Parts: sequence; structure tokens; C-alpha cells
Amino acid sequence: MLKICASISLCLALAAGSASGQGYVPGSSPQAQAGMSVPTGGMFESQTFLNMANRAFDPSSDSMDFENGSFAWKGRTFNLTSQRAFRARFERFLLASPRKEGAHYEQLLEDLLERLSVGSNRSEEAILETWEMLFRAARFEEDGGNSTIVANQVFNAWRIRKEMRGTSMTQSELGDMRRFQQEVVANRSLIRQQLQQRQQDEAERASGTGGQNKATSQGEALPSEAAFRVLDLAETEAKLLAMEGQAALTGMQAKLQMQSQIVAFLVQRRYQHVLLLSGFYQLLFKGSQQQLEVGKGQLKSFFPNANMVFTVDMMAFVANEALNDLNQGVRAVNAAYAEDRAIIALERLQETFFLGEYMPALNAIPVEQRRTLLDLYRDMLEAVELAEAKDYDGVAEMAERISLAAKDFPKSRVLSSVRTAKSMSDMAVFAASQYRNLGQVDQAREELKQAIDIWPSNPSIREFQLETTKLATAGSQGVQVFDDLYQRGDHRGIYDRRMDLGFALAEDGVRRPLLMKVVEQVSTIDLLVAQGAEALKQGDAYVAWELLAEAAKFGPDDAPMNRARAELAPRVADFVVCLDRAERRVEQAQYAGALAAYLAAQDIYPASRMCREGIERVSAALMASLRAAKQPRK
Repeated sequence: MLKICASISLCLALAAGSASGQGYVPGSSPQAQAGMSVPTGGMFESQTFLNMANRAFDPSSDSMDFENGSFAWKGRTFNLTSQRAFRARFERFLLASPRKEGAHYEQLLEDLLERLSVGSNRSEEAILETWEMLFRAARFEEDGGNSTIVANQVFNAWRIRKEMRGTSMTQSELGDMRRFQQEVVANRSLIRQQLQQRQQDEAERASGTGGQNKATSQGEALPSEAAFRVLDLAETEAKLLAMEGQAALTGMQAKLQMQSQIVAFLVQRRYQHVLLLSGFYQLLFKGSQQQLEVGKGQLKSFFPNANMVFTVDMMAFVANEALNDLNQGVRAVNAAYAEDRAIIALERLQETFFLGEYMPALNAIPVEQRRTLLDLYRDMLEAVELAEAKDYDGVAEMAERISLAAKDFPKSRVLSSVRTAKSMSDMAVFAASQYRNLGQVDQAREELKQAIDIWPSNPSIREFQLETTKLATAGSQGVQVFDDLYQRGDHRGIYDRRMDLGFALAEDGVRRPLLMKVVEQVSTIDLLVAQGAEALKQGDAYVAWELLAEAAKFGPDDAPMNRARAELAPRVADFVVCLDRAERRVEQAQYAGALAAYLAAQDIYPASRMCREGIERVSAALMASLRAAKQPRK
């Protein structure tokens, strides 16, 4: 559409306004006015408002980094998963109502932890009773079956310990057998040596061959029996080594299983179950078995800047610290909400929720408070979406709505940014209009794109498009309209259609100068009429008449000018009569009478410019006629 609009001077569009505001300057040229600079909105950074909106409307806490999927807490990092998943869980929590069973469940867990503490009864009966209480805790919905996992881990450790006791008995029996076999082998070796010595002695005394063969056969039988006994001993040794390795492997397996589950509970933020399983672990294993052998990769990401040896005690310490922070966070949320600091309450609640999503302490958040924060949370998310869509009217409406629910919401900053963005978009549309009027299509398109980027729903953009369409449509009919008006001498009609005709005749080398001349003449008439009206307001009727008389020189048939003269004539009738008489005398070459009429008019209005110029002109003509009369006729 912009390609249809060709170049035209800016003075055609603003001639009337420029003349009225600055005064008529005959020497000013259209080329000088066309060279003026065009305001632009290009300096506006399109992301400025969006960045502000993200800071103002983002309900997430600063400790949450959804881009990297992490949650920072006291130098430790949790996996935050996706923002959508977190939002779903958080909204589900705000929609849920606290259960009455939650207090009973929390009390039961506290009793379990108390029974596992160092100063409690650690007899087998007490430990077994504590273990059975885990199944009571597992019946609560809040537990999620995690207490059953703890109970199964403890039961598995007990079963492995029982198996290890049976293995120890078998190892003892094999040890007795090994000692017996060692004695047998040792005795067999001694007997063999004694027999060999005896046979050697008998061989020396004997002199027959048969005796030698018999001794040899008996000597060969003894080594075979000794070798058999040695094999039995080696087999027993192998069984003992295998059972010792199996016992060590079984014990290590139980320890690793419990350690893995402790790390899993910590990563899942099940702090109370971390403490429960850690308590049972310390009862089942020696103090030298407290170092963690598994989960080091997960713990390295959890403690990114720590270079330490991870132990079960450390996991229990972190869990206790998290529980303390969780309780403090709940109290902070309730306090901020009570003081009408809903934004702070919402941010702290998100931190507390993610830190202890499964902890019973969150039941201390009342239902009414949850619903109010849910509405605020949804409104802020909607405001962010409106800001991303650059719907500034919607953003302003949401800012007003949020400020009613949250006294600590920065409404003024948001509304100020909205006004700034709208103003910059309007400036870009205005710059596009200026470039369009100057025929600079590429610049106009760029400014219009800038305006759309800043504020897509700006009403001025629609007006710009309609105006451009109108101008383009009028351009195709402009030549015929101009010719008709110019032939009729309707300069005022041409001036009223100067914008449309300017686009239509932009490339017409013949008609365009005529159009600019007509526009300049009518602009001058309007300027003089306006100055005359101002002089009349100040009581200078004669000055007003002279201004209108000057305007008549540019367009004697101009209707607004003639109407103004007709209205003013009765007030300056004597002055006008003298001027008319003087002009008639001049036409009749009666310069003396004309001079007398001008002098009479000057007596009425001594400061008259028309009288002064008329007197000078008529005096010169009168003197010329007198000199001509004195010359002799030939």
C-alpha cells in the first residue's frame, strides 16, 4: 500500500498549521521544509517493558531458577524439574484443604523420632515397638507409603543379620573340621616317616628281592593316602574363605541398601524419613560404618562447592536444618500475609513449599489464605502472559487488580512502563506517517514495524492503515479532481483536498507546481484572515481591514476572506469610502482627487500602510502628469 504513495513535500500537509503558528514568511521554500528531521521511535528497546514485567509479575522466588531447573537453598542445589510441573503441584497444594489427620500424623512422626534419639530406651523390645509404629504411620495418606519403605529396609537388615549368625555357626564347624584335618595330615606325615625308616632298616637286614618289592608297594600306598587328606584340608579352607566372603558381601549389601534409601529420601525432600532411617541405621551398624558408600554423585550436585566425606550423620543434620527452615518459612508466610504483604507471602510460600512439599508443617497454612494466594498467583501469571503478548491495556487492568489484593505490588512502576511503551509506539506511528508523507517508503515501513513490535494493538496503527488506504484510493482520482477545480478557479476546494491531491500529483511535473502555488496562496490568505481576526479582537478594526485587503490580492474570490470583509465593512465604512474614492480617481487619472481622498483616509487612520503607499504612488503620478503638461507641444 505504501508503494502507491509517492513523494510530496511536507509543507503540503502542514502549510496551514505552519503559517498560523509561525507567521507568513514569503521567502520560505518547500525544499527547506522538506529537509526537516522526522521523529522516530527507533531508540526504544523492545525488551525493556518485557524485562520489567517479568520482574514485577513473576511470582517465583529468586532462589528458583527454572531455566536451569534448580532450586538453591543455603549453598545446596535441588533439582527443580520443569516450571509447568512445579506450577501444577503448587496450584494443587493451594487448592487442597488441610486434613485433620495431618496433626496426628505429624505427632506420630515426632514420637518415632523421639524414640530413636540417643537418650531413649534402646532395648530390643523398644526398638521392635518403634519399628511396628512405622506401619501405623504408613496408613496416613500424607505418608505416601514411605514409612513402609523404612520398615522394609530395617527388616531386611535384621534378616541379613540373622543369616550372618547362621553363617557364623557354619564357619565355626568348618573351623573345627579344618583343625582336625590339619592334625590328621600332620599325624599321617609322621607315621609315614616312621614306616619309611622301619622299612629301610628291614631292607638292610633282608637280602631277598621279594622283601624289597613289598616294602616299595607299602611305601607307595602311604603317599597316596596323605595326598587325599591334603585335598580334604584344601577343600575345607576354600569353603571357609567362600563363607567369609559371602558374609562380608551380605553385610555390605544391607548397608548399601539403607544408605541408598537415605540419599533418595534426602533428594526427594522427605526429611523426616531421612531422620527415621538414619536413626535405625545407627542402631544396626557400628560407628565405623557411618561413611556413605553410595549416592556420591547425587550428593556432589547437592553440595556443589563442598569437598567433604559424606556420612549418615551429615544427612541427618541436613534434614534437621531443612525442617527448621521449613517451620520458619511457614511462620514467615503467615506473618507477611497478616501484614498485607501478599507478594512477599507468595514468594516465601513457594520457597517453603518446594523445600518441604511433603512435610506436614505446611498444613499450618489456612484454607482462606491459600485461596487468596492462589488467585494472586494466577493473576500474576496471566499478567506475565499479557506482557509477553504486549497487551498493555490488559497489563494495566491486571496491575490495578493485583494492587488491590497485594499492597506491596509495584503498581506505579508497571503503569509508568505501560505509558512509556504506548508513547513510544505512538511516536513510531507518527514517524511512519511523516516518512510516508515524504515518500520515504522504506523508512515508513521500518517505523511502522517498530510501532507494531512495541504495541501490536495500538489503535493508531489501524488509523495509519486506513489513512494510507484512503490516500492511495484518492490518488487514482486526484488528476481529474484537480483539473476540474483548477478550471473553475476553486482554489479553496483544491486547498481542502491538498493531502489527497499531493499524493496523486507527486510525480506530475506540470500540475504539482500549480498545486503548490495554490496551496501557498490559500495558506497566505488564511494567515492574513487569522491575523485580521486577532487585530479585531484587540480593537484595531482598520488594521484588520488592511490585512483583509492584502489577502484579497491573493484570491479575490475566496469565500472565507470575503465573508470576513463583509462582516468588518460597517465598522470601517468611512475609511473604506475614502479608499474606494481614491482608487476610482486613480482609475480616471484624476490624481489630485485621488490624493485628496487618500489624505482624507489618512486623517481617519494615520498609521494606515495603504494610505501611505497610495499617497506615494499618486503623488509620483501627479508630478509626472504636471511635468508632462508644462512641456511645450510640438
